[in-house]
Amino acid sequence: RPPGRTQRHAPVQQPRPLHVDGHADCGKRTGRRPRRMAGQRGGGLPRGDPALRRRKLTMSTTPSPPVITPKATRADARFGRWLALLVAAALVLRVAYVLVVERGDPLSGDGAYYHEAANLLADGLGFTEPYRYLHGGGQELLFVDDPSAVLPTANTALPVGHVEPTAGHPPLWVLVLGLFSALGLTGATAHQLVGAFVGAAGVAAVGWAGRSLDGPRTGLLAAGLAAFHACLWLNDGLVMSESLVVGCVALLVIVGFRFHRSPDIRSVLLLGAVGGLCALTRAELLLVLPLVALPVLRRADLAPVTRLARYVGVGLVAIAVLTPWLVRNLATFEEPVLLTNGVGILVAQTNCDATYYGEKQGYWEFDCGLPQPLGPNGNPIDESQRDVIYRERGLQYASDHPGRLLTHAIPRRVGRFWGLYAPIEQLRADILVEGRNFRISVLGLLQFYASVPLAVAGALWLRRRGTPLVPLLAVPLIGTLVAALTLGATRYRVPTDVVMVLLAAVALARLRVLRAAPEHAPTLR
Repeated sequence: RPPGRTQRHAPVQQPRPLHVDGHADCGKRTGRRPRRMAGQRGGGLPRGDPALRRRKLTMSTTPSPPVITPKATRADARFGRWLALLVAAALVLRVAYVLVVERGDPLSGDGAYYHEAANLLADGLGFTEPYRYLHGGGQELLFVDDPSAVLPTANTALPVGHVEPTAGHPPLWVLVLGLFSALGLTGATAHQLVGAFVGAAGVAAVGWAGRSLDGPRTGLLAAGLAAFHACLWLNDGLVMSESLVVGCVALLVIVGFRFHRSPDIRSVLLLGAVGGLCALTRAELLLVLPLVALPVLRRADLAPVTRLARYVGVGLVAIAVLTPWLVRNLATFEEPVLLTNGVGILVAQTNCDATYYGEKQGYWEFDCGLPQPLGPNGNPIDESQRDVIYRERGLQYASDHPGRLLTHAIPRRVGRFWGLYAPIEQLRADILVEGRNFRISVLGLLQFYASVPLAVAGALWLRRRGTPLVPLLAVPLIGTLVAALTLGATRYRVPTDVVMVLLAAVALARLRVLRAAPEHAPTLR
């Protein structure tokens, strides 16, 4: 300071170091090193009670719950509005298809079975075989080209109104239709409209499945693809159970990925319940459930006993859902029946000369199930007993022709399932059996072909991201296996079509990101 100049400000003093308790060190030395705050270099958690330290460590490492921001709320609302619009468009398309294309046409095949069985259920007759009730002995002549070739037996002498319990198909779709029949909606058009509404609900489920898989954009793309995919809405006007299958498979994907991310008790209950309901719609979907739950066995963050308990728990919940139907079948039929009595006749009708050598290789032939089995004394027997005899017929034929089975029947079955073998011939066969519209069927086939490469790209991207593919690929894997063992048909591919739509939506969402920011977008390797 220059001489004679007074000091205007007091000199600034440096703050003294602080102890942990927040008091300044007033120059007193205690002879021990100062304690450091948690998180400082060289420091750590304060010493003291070990339980308190563990508690603080747990609190510091436990992730905080997600915060719902107004932006996230607006995004959810926007997703809901767009999904509602897509579902509305899907419903309009399906109702128009029913009223313009299918209305007035007679139902055939399984569609007629579901329609009539639902009405009999609403009439108080339980699950009754509809063909024998409505046609008596004439039911054996319904689908043959030359009725004179059918020899008279006790089965052909059955009276109209013959009541016989059935488990020819799983019960859920019949039960859904039966609820509307009980309300007075018993006509074919009414049941077709029920199929349209259920199919539109399935589109909503596909949208939510896409969102749970890869975000809102993928969900909306998946819903849009499902809304207009002819292979999905074509069944709605035919009163087929595939109307319900679409939503079941989508829900199975949703809860399957929830179970993978958080295999808690609630996820176990949800996955087991949805898996059981899917099996009550199409029996082969029960085989998908163990594969969907399989990734839990590889989780390193769970003890081995916990992994196994979660995995087994899913199966136990599914069995609990199936129990009423299982108990009813075991108490009703002479032979043990679990989900369905339809396996035996399917084996007989898909393992014969017509399906091994003729134009129907890889498909089925109704005449191969004739004559219908009888008891030892020539008397009619129940559905479960007939199923055993049918199964023995088919397995015997397959064992007598193993070379033909392996080189012709199985490859053509898989080829028909994937639209690779005689696709146009397959569509024409669908017309005869199920009453499908040919032009719409061709549209659906082209849409399926377009979805396959997109689905492959979507699967590769998910794999690169680390998303487990087993909950998705289990569906086409089981579908292909069942086709190889029985037959290939367009309608049986619907569960696989749902998965193809989801994977294709993933690919389309990634392509949109690639176009928007090519320098930052992920690439497929």
